[in-house]
Amino acid sequence: MAKKKLTDKEIEELYESGIFKLTQERNDFLLPQILDFVNTKKWINLHPEYQRRLVWDRQKKSLFIESLIMNIPIPPIFLYEWDYSRFEVMDGQQRLSTIIEFYENRLKLSGLEQWESLNGKTFSELPPILKKAFDRRRISATVLLAESKVGERTPNELRKFVFERLNTGGQKLNAQELRNCIYSGHFNDMLIRLAGNDIFDDLWEIPRYSENIRSGQISKNLAENALFKRMTDCEIVLRYFAFKDKTKVKGSVKKILDDCMEREQNITATKANELENIFIDRLSACQAIFETYTFKLPEGKKGVKLSQPLFDAVMIAVDRLYSKKDELISHKKKIQTEFLKLLNDPNNYELVVGKPGTADAIKKRADFVFDFLKGYVN
Repeated sequence: MAKKKLTDKEIEELYESGIFKLTQERNDFLLPQILDFVNTKKWINLHPEYQRRLVWDRQKKSLFIESLIMNIPIPPIFLYEWDYSRFEVMDGQQRLSTIIEFYENRLKLSGLEQWESLNGKTFSELPPILKKAFDRRRISATVLLAESKVGERTPNELRKFVFERLNTGGQKLNAQELRNCIYSGHFNDMLIRLAGNDIFDDLWEIPRYSENIRSGQISKNLAENALFKRMTDCEIVLRYFAFKDKTKVKGSVKKILDDCMEREQNITATKANELENIFIDRLSACQAIFETYTFKLPEGKKGVKLSQPLFDAVMIAVDRLYSKKDELISHKKKIQTEFLKLLNDPNNYELVVGKPGTADAIKKRADFVFDFLKGYVN
C-alpha cells in the first residue's frame, strides 16, 4: 500500500516534533584535553589502525602534526554521546590517534619540509616554546547528542545512518568498514583475529598478519593486499557466522551480515573465544579435505580461482558434517577429483557462483555441497 502523502502542515509538525532532526552541538578542545579524555575513557572507539585499515604512514602523521604546530585549520572530528558526558568517536580516529601517539613520544617526525629541523624529534624533544604552542592548539568537534531521534531508529541504526552520511578521510566507508565502526565488541574483535589466522591467510593468499604487523605498523605488502585493505577478509569470516543458521538467512546479504553483527555484538569474551575455536576447527577440516583446492573453482585452462560463494557453501557443509570429518578426510583425494568434475558442469558452476547475493542462492549452494559430501560418510 502506498504511503499517504503528507500536507505541508503535517510535514512542518513532524519537523517541529524533532523526530527527523538530529540534535548536535559544536565544541573546541585543547589538545591536552583530548589526551585526558581518551585516557580516562570519556572518548572511546579509537580503534587500532590495523582494524580500521585506512592507515596513515609516519610521514602523513608527521604532516598532520606539522599542520597543528603551524595552526593550519583541520576538519572537525565527529562524536556521538552514547551516555551523559561519554562519547564515541565516529570520525577522526586517525587524527586523534596521531595526537596521542605524538604526546606519548611514540612518533618521531619525518618528511617535514616547512619545519625540516623538526625531523627526527618526538614531542618531548621539541623546543619549549613549540611544546607550549602545541598545547594551545585546538581541534573542533561536532557532537551528536544522545537525545537525538530519527524516526524509529535504535541507537545502532542512528549511528549507522550518520556514518553513511559522513566521508571518512575523503573515502566512503564500505559495508564492512561501517560494521567495524558501529558494532565494536568481542565479536568484531574475533572477526579481525580470525582474518589474521595463519591458516585463513594462507588459504586466501593474504600475507600473514603474524609476519606483517609489528607494534601496530603494517608492512606495505599487507597494506596493499586487496582483501585486507578494505576489510573484505573480515567480511569473509563474518559470512560463515551469518549464513550457517538457515533460519537467519533472509533478505539481502548486506542485511543478513548486518543482523548477525548486531545480534552478536554484546557476546562475552568467553563466547567469542568459543566461536573462534569453532571457526578454526571447521576451516582446518576444509583445508584437510580439499587441500590445494580449498575454496577454489575451476577456471578452464587458467586453473582454479578462489571463490567467496564457494567458501560459504563448503564451510557450511563441513560445519553440518563436522562430526564425520575424519571420514571425509580419509576420502579426500576422491572428493577433490569428483568435486572438480562436478564444478566443471556449467549448471553446477552457475549454482555456486550465480546470484551470489540472494538468500535463496546461499541456501542452495550450501545444500549442493552438503549433498555431495554426505555421499562419502556413513
